[in-house]
Amino acid sequence: MKKTRRSALAAVAALCLATAGAPSMLAAPELDPNTAVNDYAGILSADTEAYVENISVALQDTCGAQIGVYTTEYIGNSTMEGYAYDVLNTWGLGSENQDNGVLLLLAPGEDDYYVTRGAGLETQLTISTLGTILDEELEPSWLTQDYDAGTRQTVYALAQQLCNIYGIPASTLERAGESAAAPSRGGINPVAVILVVLAVVLVVGLLAGMTRPRGPRPPYGGGGGAGRALFWYGLGRASRPRRPRRPPPPPPGFGGPGPYGGFGAPRPPRGGPGRGPSMRGGMGGAGRAPRPRSGGFRPGGGSSRGGGVGRRH
Repeated sequence: MKKTRRSALAAVAALCLATAGAPSMLAAPELDPNTAVNDYAGILSADTEAYVENISVALQDTCGAQIGVYTTEYIGNSTMEGYAYDVLNTWGLGSENQDNGVLLLLAPGEDDYYVTRGAGLETQLTISTLGTILDEELEPSWLTQDYDAGTRQTVYALAQQLCNIYGIPASTLERAGESAAAPSRGGINPVAVILVVLAVVLVVGLLAGMTRPRGPRPPYGGGGGAGRALFWYGLGRASRPRRPRRPPPPPPGFGGPGPYGGFGAPRPPRGGPGRGPSMRGGMGGAGRAPRPRSGGFRPGGGSSRGGGVGRRH
């Protein structure tokens, strides 16, 4: 009986020792894989999230690399390395073929942070380089709890390293950063325009009434009635929407008979044999397919073998 108990205790102890040095096997908290920032600690502004998103999408569209930022107050019984390992692999950062994702993990409740990268960047984005970036770009802002500035600077420095690795022009990052920093520019507000026009007409009408020479009032309301009528007519004109102009008629013969609307003569669809009909029909004929556009951030299926650097490196 004693031998059986000792054997069981020995097996439990061996299992604990075997798993102590391995990356955390606990699943990371649920995350949204279709965004470059998962701010569960609530420490980043919307502008910073947009900045990281634009930088990561710019990299994704040029070389397949991605940078993700994950924040959490605490990591439980895990280690920063194990937690980062779980998050990156659950997220699938980077291209599946290149494993070139980078994760910045921020845990303010633990007073710690960590950077890890995919297996495809281990020899190019070294531990020494990552440690230098954290010391110079994140640590000063971390001490003052300026998490927005630290995150932006760190992500930009990591992105610069990726640009150097893949030969991407620096202007790519500059454009991405500027588009995130620029305020949204909407069109002209028609209500505001109408209010301004009404105010101008009102002021002009009042000034005209004040400067009118005094004298006997003409019969049937003469000048005063005309002034008021002009004033209200101006108000009506200012608030009435303009009717859109009709487009000019097409030139003679264009779009005439024929299945493709050429100059009256039929023409075969473009693309030659083997290509189906186009989804777009420009000018009444077969058009070219639309150019593919970036669909925003989307996980590429990358993975990591663990390893990285944190605040206490």
